[in-house]
Formats: sequence, C-alpha cells, structure tokens
Amino acid sequence: MSSDAANADLPPVLPRPSIFISYASQDRPAARRLRDALEATGLDVWYDENELGGGDAWDQKIRRQIRECTYFLPVISAQTEARREGYFRREWRLAVDRSHDMADDVMFLLPVVIDGTGENGARVPEKFLTVQWLKLPGGVATPALTALAARLAHGDHVAPSPARLAFVPPPPPASGIPLRPTTVGTPASAAPPPLPAADGPPPMPAFPHRPAGHHDNLKYFAEVFWWILSTAWLLLKRLPKWVRIVLSVWVVIWLFSGTSKDPDRSVRRIKTEKFATDGAAPEPPSGKVQTDAATTALKSAVKEFARSMAQETDQPAGPSRLALVPFDFAATEPAAKKFGTELFGRVFGRLVLAKPGRVSVQPPGDSAASDSALCAQAAEGKVTRLVIARLDPTAAETTLSVRLLDTADVTTLWTIRYAVATADVNDATEEIFRALSGSKAKP
Repeated sequence: MSSDAANADLPPVLPRPSIFISYASQDRPAARRLRDALEATGLDVWYDENELGGGDAWDQKIRRQIRECTYFLPVISAQTEARREGYFRREWRLAVDRSHDMADDVMFLLPVVIDGTGENGARVPEKFLTVQWLKLPGGVATPALTALAARLAHGDHVAPSPARLAFVPPPPPASGIPLRPTTVGTPASAAPPPLPAADGPPPMPAFPHRPAGHHDNLKYFAEVFWWILSTAWLLLKRLPKWVRIVLSVWVVIWLFSGTSKDPDRSVRRIKTEKFATDGAAPEPPSGKVQTDAATTALKSAVKEFARSMAQETDQPAGPSRLALVPFDFAATEPAAKKFGTELFGRVFGRLVLAKPGRVSVQPPGDSAASDSALCAQAAEGKVTRLVIARLDPTAAETTLSVRLLDTADVTTLWTIRYAVATADVNDATEEIFRALSGSKAKP
C-alpha cells in the first residue's frame, strides 16, 4: 500500500489557532511579553515587529492577517489613549468590521489593558466595550491569561453564555464534567476548561432577538425583562465602590422616610389616645400587620445589601495554599506535551472556580529543576501544597505521573499515573480534581 493511500484514512491536521496582537509602538516591550506567553501555550501569534511605516505590501499583509486570524488582541494603554492617530487604530477598525459578520456568541475580540487605563471614556471602538477586558500590568502573564490561553489553544470560539452573568454564579458541579460547546473536528474529550473569572468587568449581555411569529411573545418579553435586570446589575457593578455605597445608603434612607411620612399619623395618634382613655386600644387590621412585617423584612434585606456592598472590595484574598506547575514543562514528546497541556488547563480551570483566590500557577523555570527547588520557590509565596507532573522513566510506556507535594518537607502526599496513549482526559481531570478537593486518590 502506498504512503498516500495510508495517509488517506488519517484525519486532516488542523492549523493552530492564530492570534493577532495590535499595539502602539511605545508598547512594544509589553507586546513582546504577551507574544512569548501566548506562544508557550501553542497559539500561532501574529506580531508586527516593523519599526517603519512599511509600504503597500506591508499594509496588505496586515489586512490579510486580520482577515484570517482566529482571535484579535488589542493592547490598550495610556499610550493608545494619548495617540490621536496611529496605524493600530486602523487595525482596530478592521477587526471590528470583521466581527460584524460573526455570531454574537463567537469570541474574537480580546482587549487587554496593560496599565491603569479604565473603560469609562476610553478612546476605543464601541465594540470593545461590549466584551470583557483582561488586565495584565506590563503585559506580564497572570493565571487568568494562562487559563484563557489554554482555552484558545484548543480552538474554543464560544464566548461565555449569558447565564454566567447571573447575580450569583452557580457553584461547580459535585461530580462529572459540565458540557461545553466544542468546535468542529474537536473531540468532546478535548474541550477546554471553563473560563475563570477575569480581572476586568463582565461583558454586557446581548439584547434578545424578537421572534418572527407571535406565539413566542411571552418568552420574548420575559427575556427582555431579564436583560433589563442583568444590565442594571452589571452597570451597578461597574460603578466605583463609593458610588455604590452612596446609592445603597440612599435607598435605605428613602425606605425609612417613606414609612415615616404618613399624612394620617397624627389622626391615628389622636384616635389611639382617645381609645386609651377608655381603657382599650383598637386592634390593627390583619392586613396592616402583614404590610408592616413585609416592610420590616424589606428594610432588613436592604441593610444587609448595603453592608455587603460596602465590604465587597474590602475583603482581602486569602493566601494561595495550592499551586500547580504546568504539566508539560518537562515533556519533550509531542503526545505527552499535548496531554499535559490539556489536562493542566482542565484541572486548573475547575480549581479556580471551586477555590477562588486560593489556587495559583507555579512558574516551572528550568525543566531540570528538582522537586526541592520547586517546593522552596513555592514556599516563599506561602504555598503549602504543590502539584507537579513529570514523565515516569521507569514505565514501559509513556506515563505521566501527577504528584501532590508538601512544600515544607518535600514529601509526596499522593501520586496518580496516566498512560499518555490510552488515558481519558475527562476521567483524569475528575480524579485529580477530587483528590485536590479532599477525596482519596489511588496510590
């Protein structure tokens, strides 16, 4: 059999997802750091290093890359705010024009702010304000960028659903992997991890589409009502802390003043005193008692809301107790590297949702770094548990050993081994997540 005939049965090799970084020339150092971080996750980064203005061929190349890239990452900073004009603004408009032909749930625009520039009044296209911004001071990679890049590397173009914008995010499932949309040609086992909470404000929900017929009007009105509530809540969350506190106090004062300003209060007092002189007081109507109880409950709820609003940003995040070293940092074989990258992204994504503020990523440094060196580095950051994955050289086949270490004495608390060729990523993710959540793991 010829090699062409043998290769005919193999699935086609899909190109790597590509991402175009658009930036002002003054932000080139930060853009380079972003490029290095994204390339490390397997993304094909398109990055312009041209110091000059270029010519027609250069302009056509940039336009073609924006037209063909999978994701578009504009770098927003004080430099872009100060520039009245620049080629990066042309790139931004070209990307926005392309996004108009995409579905509403497609994740394409990924704005990144590298300093203290805020969204309010930013000199960016209006389309940028409808998606979530990622804050990366100086272009340095963060755990949020690591998790997002792992998701992008697997070709997940679907943006977070409107259900993620509810008032209280749902808790992670007790067992099993939540279903996620996958791209064409990607098996379900290769679905990327859920997107963790980013540093920027959440995106605004899209306005519901009115159905063509009249039989779904009730559902449409319900969706509009929910959109109004969600939008109002997100707008409130975007306000500064002191503005939210003032609004909360004003609501409390308004409720109290509304119950005290009763035009018939003096009349009722006279009647009560009159009945009191006769030795008996009138019984309030049952409806009035229920109304007063409801008002009292409402006041208590508003007080609790104001108190929690005032303390919302004052609660310091607890120290990071658990850190994960990327599972593919010591792997050289392509299959082991791919398996380690996918497994790490899934496990880290679930842990971020289950333990917000308590999970971090440990930079691997040198691939030959010993366990003692990694634990010592983690202990400096107040990490007590460290997860490391390495290839097992004693196994007959390529095996990835995932271990949980105590950073104080570099002891192994448990070890889980997976054969790279036959292991199921779903089962491995569930097993590691349960082990790190306190459940028993196999030795």
